[in-house]
Amino acid sequence: MTHRLYILLAIGDETRHGYAIMGAIREATSGRVEILPGTLYATIKTLLADELIQEVSPPRDADSADGRRRYYRVTKAGRAVAAAETEQMAALVKWGRPFLKGAR
Repeated sequence: MTHRLYILLAIGDETRHGYAIMGAIREATSGRVEILPGTLYATIKTLLADELIQEVSPPRDADSADGRRRYYRVTKAGRAVAAAETEQMAALVKWGRPFLKGAR
């Protein structure tokens, strides 16, 4: 799975900043996947350029102590890309299951 998809899914319907995105990925994968800050922010830069996410104002309940924090939300195009990549992943899993049955 691409970093792009992990990030889009981690943001989901929320408004999240970078470290919250990393934490959501770590939590959702039970620690099996960790995207480091350099990779995260390089991918976020690409997602912004591709208009798959957008930078938004901090939520009202956000800790405003750190003015450097940037918050992101998935766009309609980002949701479409996440849906397409998730469907592609599901098809790949379906295709691979018969072959992998005896592997465990």
